[in-house]
Amino acid sequence: MFYVIAQFILLIVIAWPLASLKISIVGLLLIFLSAIIALSAVMTNRPGNFNVRPHPKETGKLIVHGPYKFIRHPMYSSLFFAGLGVLFCQFSFWKLSAWLLLIVVLALKARFEEKALCAHYEQYRTYQKSNKAFIPWVW
Repeated sequence: MFYVIAQFILLIVIAWPLASLKISIVGLLLIFLSAIIALSAVMTNRPGNFNVRPHPKETGKLIVHGPYKFIRHPMYSSLFFAGLGVLFCQFSFWKLSAWLLLIVVLALKARFEEKALCAHYEQYRTYQKSNKAFIPWVW
């Protein structure tokens, strides 16, 4: 639960206040990319399969198509890109620090989640070896 709370607090620090966003083409493109990744991840997961907590649902199914065909944690990736996009539109050292800390929190959350996924799904370890965690071909 710590990871989820920390994640949302850091997202608030990065995004607040939205009213003072300045126009940045790079920032807007990153936010748009983030929205596409997040929407495709949500649409790929069937209702009831998605979980914000890093625990697989008992009745959940392992999803390996859609954005999950390329990366194991598209929702986390979308948060990385959204936070970076906001930084381009509204830079401060506080927001940069919060974004870097968000990356650490989500990487730790993913590691915790993947242990549970390996225990829950027999085929997860094979999937894990063939797909990057956050950014295809990189990380």
